[in-house]
Amino acid sequence: MRWRKHEGSALLKAALPATIGGVVLAAAVAISLGVRDAMPLGVVFAAAFALCANAMVTWRSFRAGWRHAVAYLGHMGVAVLLIGVVASSGYGRSVQVQLPVGQQRSALGLGLTFQGVRADPSGKDRALIAVSTPEGPYRADPALYWSEFNQAYMKKPHIQRYLSHDVYISPLEMVGGGRQGVDGVWFRKGESKKIGEVTYTFVDFDRQMGDVVRVAARMRAEIGGRTVPVRPVLEINLKNGIPNRIPDYLPGGASVTIASVDPNTGRVALELPGMSRDDATGNILAVEVSTKPLINLVWVGAILMLGSAFLSVFRRALDVRAMTALPNHSIGKWSFRLTKKNSSVCR
Repeated sequence: MRWRKHEGSALLKAALPATIGGVVLAAAVAISLGVRDAMPLGVVFAAAFALCANAMVTWRSFRAGWRHAVAYLGHMGVAVLLIGVVASSGYGRSVQVQLPVGQQRSALGLGLTFQGVRADPSGKDRALIAVSTPEGPYRADPALYWSEFNQAYMKKPHIQRYLSHDVYISPLEMVGGGRQGVDGVWFRKGESKKIGEVTYTFVDFDRQMGDVVRVAARMRAEIGGRTVPVRPVLEINLKNGIPNRIPDYLPGGASVTIASVDPNTGRVALELPGMSRDDATGNILAVEVSTKPLINLVWVGAILMLGSAFLSVFRRALDVRAMTALPNHSIGKWSFRLTKKNSSVCR
């Protein structure tokens, strides 16, 4: 659009190629990702229209000189990044699966075989997973280790990068094996015990009777110099006798769960973080496998924006250098700067 004035017919003619390009790109993204909602589809079309329009202007500006094109290059980066954000954040797939040691399981077209846990030189445990894909096999080694500082398991996914998408293999927890045999730590009312770096105190029970009996254990946890309340819950359905354990969480993400209750003595058994780290790894790894389609567009858009910013700084530096190289002439309070065309600018 021209500054202040632009004829309607000329504007429509100028916008037609970008409109067609935006429709084609938006349709391609919608077909490949299954986008059906109006709002994200509209955002993708707007970004695709802006990308095509700025691409045409950037090409014409580069032909006239690179100095004229750097701003439009940054606009292209914003459009590319926006398409990548919409695609990767809203239209990936995700599934959770449990991996017994030595047994292959399938998830999102991948074959996953858990091969055990090893400690790297930094002391952080990594789960070894053999992955078979149509593109070829590889080994994933996401991190899953206990943190004394946070009193929780720290998790870092393995990321396998492809041109059109990324695959995330994120560890959730270790189940089975020794952890299933954990009976918990028993507490009497008013009793305190230190497990790991945290001191726990059992205060009392809160009970709620009915078809579903709810028993909550009121606890205090002293961690990192402060005291926080903890209230795990045990629900028992009287019709079928099936218990439902609802954990409560400490700062940092570690959980406290009721393992058992002794109504005769008023005691409670709790499963606490750090109580059985040596054998809590078990022999089954729970992971989440997810995809991030078109995530590389986010990086491409960011690189275009950053490149545009650096080129703008470089162009301005060249302009300042050229201006300072021109001689100044002063007459009284008036100052004149001679330009390359032998004209003068008065200030």
